[in-house]
Amino acid sequence: MLQTEKSKQLIKDAILDNDFLKKLDSTQIREVVECMYEKQVKQGHYIIREGDAGQHLYVAADGDFEVLKDTHVLGKMAAGRAFGELAILYNCTRTASVRAVTDVRVWVLDRRIFQAIMMKTGIQRQEENINFLKR
Repeated sequence: MLQTEKSKQLIKDAILDNDFLKKLDSTQIREVVECMYEKQVKQGHYIIREGDAGQHLYVAADGDFEVLKDTHVLGKMAAGRAFGELAILYNCTRTASVRAVTDVRVWVLDRRIFQAIMMKTGIQRQEENINFLKR
């Protein structure tokens, strides 16, 4: 499914509400939003498994989610939350699991796309600084 303005705003709001992602600049946020794709997950299935290598950032779009450490439920999540960001930011393993309590829908961003966005915007920023200094 293609992103609607409503889904783009949901993703943007989730990013801006996340302690780690809200530091991205507006260009990076726009690129991240544009590159996310939708995925459906059935009730009871895991979106993230503790200990796995993290390759994706997720934004909860619809449904109910639970966060688990070992077998203990740490909390619940609903639409509008970004999760899985530590793995794509810092290349670490998943510190908890996220399971679908109901059938859910998430927006997904691949780690390599995230890195490409960061590299591209970093190079653009560097070029702007060099041009400014040349003047």
